[in-house]
Amino acid sequence: MNILIAGATGYIGSHVTSLFRSKLLNVFTYNREGKVINQTEGSSSPSGNFHGYFDVIVNCARPHWSTHSPHEIADIEQNLLEQLDRLATVNATKIHTSGVWLFGKANRAELETFELKPLKAVQPDVETINKALRNGWSIVYCPSLVYGGDNCQLKRIIESLPDKTLQVAMPSDGYNQYVHVQDIATFYLLLVHNQPKPTQYFIAENQGYTPKEFAQLLHNADAVRSVTQVSSEEYESKHGDSATEVERLNLKLPVSQYFKPSKSIKRYIEESIWHQT
Repeated sequence: MNILIAGATGYIGSHVTSLFRSKLLNVFTYNREGKVINQTEGSSSPSGNFHGYFDVIVNCARPHWSTHSPHEIADIEQNLLEQLDRLATVNATKIHTSGVWLFGKANRAELETFELKPLKAVQPDVETINKALRNGWSIVYCPSLVYGGDNCQLKRIIESLPDKTLQVAMPSDGYNQYVHVQDIATFYLLLVHNQPKPTQYFIAENQGYTPKEFAQLLHNADAVRSVTQVSSEEYESKHGDSATEVERLNLKLPVSQYFKPSKSIKRYIEESIWHQT
């Protein structure tokens, strides 16, 4: 199989690329300049040389919200998926990475049927997902927080906190699940090898936490110095309405039967996130 990975230098994409290469798969990557890099030879070629070439395409690329508006992100993603479609064989396995914010207002029944009920910050992504599904992409919806491995997202968030103090909006009525970045990579490898029939997947550890419970986990492990409880109004005035929506995100995900996590965020934190990966 010829495998193409977009977003290979990003957090999730770098771990997917590393795992696929360790399994001696024929891995290529797609960069921001639209070139294809052969990971075995290190050679780089224009993507136009690879039309209809790849049996598997994995898209882990996503522009960062700090540098692009929601509409700009949607436009960039749709354009990228169109470019990647040209590089796929007719019956290629195509996997697109997305997130659970697209279901931020969904109830249990809507989650079971993958009915998109997005938070405001990702409203423009609905068209991206629907178009991708029509074009034969499988969609993997990851939790808001991915942790572990190199350049751990959780560590970066904690290191960015002023005075290592974490704010929690009260009442703490959200609920979040988490996933280790290596378990994402392993799941993508399973999809490549087994190609099960469903085209959309939620992946996450079954154990979830309210924002208050999660903050307490971090505090008990001395990962944060203190936890400050504030009203929802004060939280929103400081962090904005989008951050408040995320804080209140309350989803019990119907995790795919194919996803078998090997990690636990509770254990990861308790064993000291500053020294363990």
